[in-house]
Amino acid sequence: MLFMDIMTWDKKDDMELGKRYEEWKYPKGYNVIAEWSDLSSCRVFVVYELENAEAYMAATCPWRDIIKCETIPVMETQKAMEFFAKLV
Repeated sequence: MLFMDIMTWDKKDDMELGKRYEEWKYPKGYNVIAEWSDLSSCRVFVVYELENAEAYMAATCPWRDIIKCETIPVMETQKAMEFFAKLV
């Protein structure tokens, strides 16, 4: 299943976030499909597939002190439309 995280932080944490990100490696089981930075604010978007809940925890827990993470289950729009068509 695919998920999208919207991660936001306070501008005062920019330097700390940058320092940590230089060393960051996503954990096994957290398979990143795409990652984008919002150039107008302190926000990043990550689309990924998870192998298990432990991978999610390993990816998000180290950032809890400086990042707010909103996790959203997502599906490609065409696939979602096909799925909804079968329901009606």
